[in-house]
Amino acid sequence: MVNRILGHIFYHNWVAILYFNLRMLPWRQAIRFPFDFYHDIRFQSLSGCIVFEGGCVRRGMIKIGGRGSEMFPRSQTIIDLKGTWIIRGQLEVGHGALLRVENNGFFECGDNVRIGALTKVFCVNRITFGNEIDVSWECQIFDTNFHFLMDIESGKLNLRDGEISIGDLNWIGNRVSVMKGTRTPSECVVAANSLCNRDYTGLPTGSVIGGVPAQLLKTGKRRVFESTQDVPGF
Repeated sequence: MVNRILGHIFYHNWVAILYFNLRMLPWRQAIRFPFDFYHDIRFQSLSGCIVFEGGCVRRGMIKIGGRGSEMFPRSQTIIDLKGTWIIRGQLEVGHGALLRVENNGFFECGDNVRIGALTKVFCVNRITFGNEIDVSWECQIFDTNFHFLMDIESGKLNLRDGEISIGDLNWIGNRVSVMKGTRTPSECVVAANSLCNRDYTGLPTGSVIGGVPAQLLKTGKRRVFESTQDVPGF
């Protein structure tokens, strides 16, 4: 019992919990301590803002840095917030992840969003997650190419930045790259090691996409987010 209590205490990063909540939130929200942090956390920049929408602020509703720590070597989880982070419910960000929101960026998270360990989110313009989304480990979600590409003959530059919109009830497999211009429908599954870079919202509900770039593989499939007792046959 004593070991369990001590493990629970040291699992949390209490300095980060106190510092982040009290610095980033209005007092009436901060005293509820909605942000929980675990293990090694680095705050690269906290010049941006956090906006809660659509419900009450609860203790520990946002958990950062713990998920996946039992699977991967200990590494630093980095929060670099210069833009706006909009939160509409429970959120979990995995161990060793990077969340970077630039000055004019808007990062929107719905309810029950889970971002896996070692995943990188880089938001320059706008990234929107719907509700009940599971992103596996080692993914990268970038709404920018970080550079311009010029057509040699015309001299025209491509658009470097774009938007990303992930629909409700999406499951994104491990090591998927989600790039600018990606839009997914509700109840979409993205196969591991895929590259998403286009609008998939015209696909039917229950689609499985995959490949480089990702394309339709199957339809009529659904990720089960609930416990196995709700699944026929278990």
